[in-house]
Amino acid sequence: MLRVLFLHSDDVAAKVRIRPMLETLSSAGRIRVATVDRNMTLTGARSERYDVLLAHRNLSRRQQSWLTARDIPFVYDIDDLLLSDGAGGARRIAEQRAIRWCLEHASIVCAPSRRLLQTLGDKLPRGFGARAHYLANPGRESAPADKARGLPKFFWASSAQPMDAPDLDEACLGINDAVQSIGTEIVMVGRFPQRLLDFFPSRRVMDWIEPSAYLDLLAREPLIAVAPLSLNLPAPRQTFADCKSDIKVAQFGSSRIAGAYSAAPPFAESDLPCRIVPNNTRAAWLETLLALARAFPEEGNRQADDAAFARRQPSMLGGQLHQVLQQTAALTEPFSFRAISTPNIARTIERRIRSLRSRIFGPRQLVR
Repeated sequence: MLRVLFLHSDDVAAKVRIRPMLETLSSAGRIRVATVDRNMTLTGARSERYDVLLAHRNLSRRQQSWLTARDIPFVYDIDDLLLSDGAGGARRIAEQRAIRWCLEHASIVCAPSRRLLQTLGDKLPRGFGARAHYLANPGRESAPADKARGLPKFFWASSAQPMDAPDLDEACLGINDAVQSIGTEIVMVGRFPQRLLDFFPSRRVMDWIEPSAYLDLLAREPLIAVAPLSLNLPAPRQTFADCKSDIKVAQFGSSRIAGAYSAAPPFAESDLPCRIVPNNTRAAWLETLLALARAFPEEGNRQADDAAFARRQPSMLGGQLHQVLQQTAALTEPFSFRAISTPNIARTIERRIRSLRSRIFGPRQLVR
């Protein structure tokens, strides 16, 4: 049984991507996993020594310092284009340096998008070579019961605030036309600017849902998903958007939800069945959504039984992750972990300092 030490700083991203795989491996008795959060607090199945280290996304300064001080082969998982070419303040520069170090020194780099792997590799002097490993994002382990006939609602989820673009406005107009045409509403989960919300008079908005509750909502609600992504952003932002994964298709499809997806690389290049809107025009979105409404709920119910979604079960992907971990463990001598966790009061002070700096100098601009 592999003893895994998992370093993560983004709890939500970990719950959506990595934890479902680790949990299936743990339940099957194939690994013991202990988790180190950004405060260096150790939880889970602790061991005196560990066989392999798994790091995820943007590590905290303390996590990064611990890792760089040790010659430990490790697996690094990154699920967004977090490495940018832009400048920034001291904290931003330190984050970029840490991400680049992980990309350059990891024994294996995993990502849920082949395009993301290629783009990240192109930013490194020596690329990835054989170190790159495509590890898709998971859907559900098993599909819920078939959705019943009835009036569907449209559903738009966004983990980051959508970026302003004329073709996204066109898509919103077409989506709202469909909402009004069949007399329903749109459910919106995530961060949306008011100007986008105003496109939808018949809307229900939820700023945040915990990941497990989000999957429960997908399982029980009569939904048709919409996933508009702009195809006409400024070059750096378009590259960022193009490198996203098809996790929406994986989660929606395995929840018996058919959807309409922009013809952007995350969806157009997916190996999962999904209905692509050929152009981000008002007419194209309206036509596609009305077709999905006529096919509700049969298309979503049928889609979940496609063999492609079975390959996205956490247990199936967990097997791939286990192979990667075993491969890296073969290079590693068992190692121990010792650290004093950062007191909560220190994090509170840090947050207050950042808030004060933001009020004085304005919010830090990120590429999204």
